[in-house]
Amino acid sequence: MKWGLTKLNNGDLTFTRVFDDFFRMMPVDVFGDELNPRVDVHEDDKAVYVKAEIPGLNDKDLTVFLKENLLTIAGEKREEKTEGDNNEEYYYCERRFGSFSRTIALPDSIKADEVKANYKNGVLEIELPKAESAKPRKIDITVN
Repeated sequence: MKWGLTKLNNGDLTFTRVFDDFFRMMPVDVFGDELNPRVDVHEDDKAVYVKAEIPGLNDKDLTVFLKENLLTIAGEKREEKTEGDNNEEYYYCERRFGSFSRTIALPDSIKADEVKANYKNGVLEIELPKAESAKPRKIDITVN
């Protein structure tokens, strides 16, 4: 978890100042969701569409599955290591690595066997076709 620390002025390290600054810290990432993809979900008459930004992964590191009406996008962003990395010292290391999983509730009427997923340039696009029973249909009105 990262914390947003306040700066100490001119080396002011008095006990009271350090104690006060500790309680002013705010969690930047309380639930550790920095790796979770940001998603857009929309629908039309034919399908539900999910678009997720997941940069820096290979398609082999992604898994998409649908169980009942829950769509889960999971993956792992692996740290890049090369020989000789043991002697390197970082000044900054802001990139995140690790596993993630994001589950999205969908309508019950998805044709699971016709779901399509495409991953290109760090964007995962998923098309989930609706079953015929879920598609809107026009109802004729009779006049008596």
